[in-house]
Amino acid sequence: MTSLEKARLTLLAHSKNMLLAAQAHNWARFSELESFWMSILKKATKEHGAELNTLGKALIEDNQKIQSLIENEQKQLLEALEQSNKNTSSIKSYLK
Repeated sequence: MTSLEKARLTLLAHSKNMLLAAQAHNWARFSELESFWMSILKKATKEHGAELNTLGKALIEDNQKIQSLIENEQKQLLEALEQSNKNTSSIKSYLK
């Protein structure tokens, strides 16, 4: 396996692992993977540059899916927080 093939495989596998973690709502694992992403991407880009362009579409698609999952999770957390605030207000009103 050439260095370029290894870099492509590493980038694609890492991207897919981040996507799988996000889909599973395993945010601790996602955060761990994401923390290494930029260094892996920069290293591969420095070593192989434009030769990695063929991966661009797949990586962008994964990134867009991850972004959508994060936005949905944030929306759900906000809704839960708002409901919790309503519940707290109701309890405070009841206790008065």
